[in-house]
Order: sequence, then C-alpha cells, then structure tokens
Amino acid sequence: MFILGEDVKIFERNFEKYCNVRHAVGVNSGTDALFLALRVLNIGTGDEVITVPNSFLSTTSTIVLAGAKPVFVDVKEDMNIDPELIEDKITDKTKAILPVHLTGRPAEMDRIMEIAREHDLYVIEDCAQAVGAEYDGKKVGSFGDVNCFSLHPLKNLNACGDGGVITTNDDEIYEKLLQLR
Repeated sequence: MFILGEDVKIFERNFEKYCNVRHAVGVNSGTDALFLALRVLNIGTGDEVITVPNSFLSTTSTIVLAGAKPVFVDVKEDMNIDPELIEDKITDKTKAILPVHLTGRPAEMDRIMEIAREHDLYVIEDCAQAVGAEYDGKKVGSFGDVNCFSLHPLKNLNACGDGGVITTNDDEIYEKLLQLR
C-alpha cells in the first residue's frame, strides 16, 4: 500500500496536474530522481553536463555517479545559473544543461531552453527546492526533458522520511523511467 501503491498513483496524477505535465513518477528521493534522469537520457561515461557549483551535493554527485563530468557555470545575483555563460562551456561532449531553481527562485528557463534547442542538448531541471515556483506563468518542472523534485522533510513539499518525483512530457521517457524505478 505504501510502496508504489494506489496512494502513490493518486499523488503522481495530482502532481502531473499541479505541474501541468503529462507524467509524474514517484521515486524514493530527489537524489534518485536526478540519477534516474541522467540514466533515462543515456548520459554517462565521456559525457558532460553543465550545471552550477552552489547546489546541494546531489546535483553534482549524481552526474559523477552516472559516469559523466560536471561542468560548472557561475551564477547570477539570484544564485541561479547565468544563461549568458552557458554557451562558452558547451563542447562536443556536452549532453545536457542541469539548471537548479535555488531556494524557490526559478532559473531563466526561456533562455536556457533556447540554448538547449540551438545545441541539441537535453535539459534536466533540478526543482528540489522549488515545488510550486513559476517562471513566466509556467511551473518549474514543466520546461525540461526530465525534471526532478525532492520531497525531503526539509523541502517546501515534504514526505515523512524521504521522497522524490520526476516529471516529463515525453511518453517514451516516462515508460523507461517506470522500468528504471
């Protein structure tokens, strides 16, 4: 009943509606959400992921655990990734941009998504501290290819213990995430 039972399915459907996405997958932590996001996108050895150095260690450690290399981009005054510095860090090994919506403040997703499209990169949103945050009238966790939330007891939406959610609008990614989970 508690492990992937009906209550989890109801929560996932409600979370989909709340974030205005097609799919939500409950997992055991925000860390696992990040790791599974990298795995489902086949990011691993030899790949690079652009992110920020000022997030909780899970953001970077999951990239390393997947076998990829984190490439850091500095942040702006709001402590979120500076989109104007991203393109200088893109190489032929870059596979994804992983912005962190730090302390509930959304990163500049319009510019990040534009850069990702121009360079054929995935976007993985780290929304661990940002459930309910909006950018330009749209919920965080609805922009990227795969988006990760933490439900740790210290987060703004929390569980008794730990928990996480992954969101996506891609049916194929969703099916793979269910298998990986």
